[in-house]
Amino acid sequence: MNLILTSAKGLEARASAEFKELALLSGIRKVGIERSAYDGVIEAEVENPRALLKFLADYVKSEPFRIRFILRALPIDAVVDTKMKDITATVKRLSSTIGQGETFRITIETRDSPYSTKELIDAIADVIDKKVDLESPKKIVLVQVFGEYTGISVLAPEEILSVVKLKRGS
Repeated sequence: MNLILTSAKGLEARASAEFKELALLSGIRKVGIERSAYDGVIEAEVENPRALLKFLADYVKSEPFRIRFILRALPIDAVVDTKMKDITATVKRLSSTIGQGETFRITIETRDSPYSTKELIDAIADVIDKKVDLESPKKIVLVQVFGEYTGISVLAPEEILSVVKLKRGS
C-alpha cells in the first residue's frame, strides 16, 4: 500500500472504479486496489503515487464534477506494525526529508489504535528535532493507524489531495 483513498461509507466500490479509471487516464497501467476493513477507506498500490496525485489534483481543477466518489487521497511512504518503537523509528528515518529551517506538524488518524493520539504525538515529536508550526507547516508527518498496521508519510501540505477542498477552490 502506498496510497490511501477515502470515500463516503458504502461507496468504496464506486470510488475504487473511479480511481482505476483515473489512474488509466494518467497513463498508469498497474493498479492494485484493496478495500480496507474500515468503512470509507481504500488501500491502493500504484507506481509513483505522488505524480498520480498531481495528475488527480489537476484533473479535479479542470473537471471538478467528474470525480464524484473519491474524497481524499493520501500517499504513504512506509507501512509498519502498530508498535510504538516501529512507528517512531520509521518517522525518525522519514523525517530526514524535513529540511533545516523547515517546520512540521504531526497529523494522526486512528482506527482501532492501541495508542491515544496524544501518546503518538508525544512519542513522534520526541524523535524529530525540528520546529513545530501547527498553522502553516512546510511538512506534515502523517500517521494513519489501521489496527495492527500503520501507514506513515512525510508530506508537503499540497501532497494531501482533498477533492472537496479543490472543488471549492475551482
